[in-house]
Amino acid sequence: MIQRTWTTPLYDLMETLTCRVRLLSLAHIHRVWDDQFGSSGAVIDAIQRLVDAGLIVGDVWNLPASPIGDEPLASWTPRHAAPDFVRIAEVVRDRWNQPPTPTPVIAATHKAARLFGSSAGGLPPTNHRNHDLLLAGIYVRYRTIEPELADTWLGEDAVAIAERGVKNPDAFLFDDEGNVTRVIESAGRYSLEQIESFHRHCQSAELPYELW
Repeated sequence: MIQRTWTTPLYDLMETLTCRVRLLSLAHIHRVWDDQFGSSGAVIDAIQRLVDAGLIVGDVWNLPASPIGDEPLASWTPRHAAPDFVRIAEVVRDRWNQPPTPTPVIAATHKAARLFGSSAGGLPPTNHRNHDLLLAGIYVRYRTIEPELADTWLGEDAVAIAERGVKNPDAFLFDDEGNVTRVIESAGRYSLEQIESFHRHCQSAELPYELW
């Protein structure tokens, strides 16, 4: 079994796909893991081994590039004024303006998620693709720019405090005592109503957030 011989890079990649984000593009993987595996060719070989072991699945989607800026669309902390939801909704509506390009992606299978105690697994439905790919880009940005914070990142599928039947934030950042210090949300193609609903949830739970 491949999990008996996992190297550190393999374990890191699988933990990311099961406990941190639901999918990664091939470009994301090369950006973060090429150095760990030693070369881009070694990354491709590792992915094929994981596919053969039934631990990941892949596809190629025709999507515009995920529009991640240098700053989140909004950063909010409890007891502060709400951000300008109308402005944010306008940015979200207008930012998907690049031509679609073939984008190879991979995700963990349900079998792999169970190994890591996560409820994730499988590629998302069509209407979640932009959202989940953008979230993956946010995580990769944290990995490359703020690696210490990236170490504290857990996706909602791996967090016990996430509630069933509620639109939980996409990811939670924790301090050393296990307290939530920030939540992360990909706005994807959210409507004004979805943005306002996310804010109300975080406001009621007193959760500081970044909305991207």
